[in-house]
Amino acid sequence: MLSDSRKLAVIVTTGDAAALTAMARTCGDAARSGAAVRVFFRDESIPAICHPEVAARLTPHLVAAAAVERRSIEAALQDLASSGDVRLYACSSSLYIWGVESRELLPTISGARGLIAFLAEDLAGASDVLTY
Repeated sequence: MLSDSRKLAVIVTTGDAAALTAMARTCGDAARSGAAVRVFFRDESIPAICHPEVAARLTPHLVAAAAVERRSIEAALQDLASSGDVRLYACSSSLYIWGVESRELLPTISGARGLIAFLAEDLAGASDVLTY
């Protein structure tokens, strides 16, 4: 349960579809209630926030099984992004490690952001912090 204050910071490291859709639902509810929501995707979550052809290049072993999950993740992120004061960022270091450029991210992603900037500007002062 989120507190009454108005800022939620989230760090996502998993690429698990169920966890990503749960995160989007929780964050969307918070945003619709007036909270500022900032989500930072890194590590294993990066393929899930890339265009489908990029995700297929990054995780070819998951392509066949992931088509339905991918569509549900994209829809959940779209719903989240349109829920209010929401910014979705990809970790610039994780993008580098995966070999991904900002232009290869889904349109719902606000862009790349460094970890230190996210910690100092988005996580600092957050009333609630969630990790997935």
